[in-house]
Amino acid sequence: MKRNGKKSAKKTKATKETQELEKFWETMPEEARDELMQIAQDAGSEDEFVRAVFVGDCPSCASDKTAMPAGPDGEEDLTVGVCKACGYVWCLECDHELAPGTACGHWDICESCEELDEESGICTTSPDQCDVIQTWLSHKGS
Repeated sequence: MKRNGKKSAKKTKATKETQELEKFWETMPEEARDELMQIAQDAGSEDEFVRAVFVGDCPSCASDKTAMPAGPDGEEDLTVGVCKACGYVWCLECDHELAPGTACGHWDICESCEELDEESGICTTSPDQCDVIQTWLSHKGS
């Protein structure tokens, strides 16, 4: 019986992704692994785990009723958090408050960054470590 290779290609990709994840997990500090395990145990669902890890609680009212809003394409915007309790909207990258439906101004800074990674084409400095973004935030009153 001849196979079309699709199933084994998917399995190979999944195996490779699992191996990469295991390798990444082993490089994480034990404290971070323990914290993620605790979040996973406390989460009632996969969605709650993702919310807890990637969005967190509202920086304005501390509610855990937060999510990533849908972007213009209908997909979740992975860079924005919204609080369903108080309506606060913020950038998940730099914590700057946003008006609903607007992009964070720090992305303009990132686009003009001179520290781009040659392979990925993006800046590898996190916003909390970037002096330019931190100066911009301090002028914005964040």
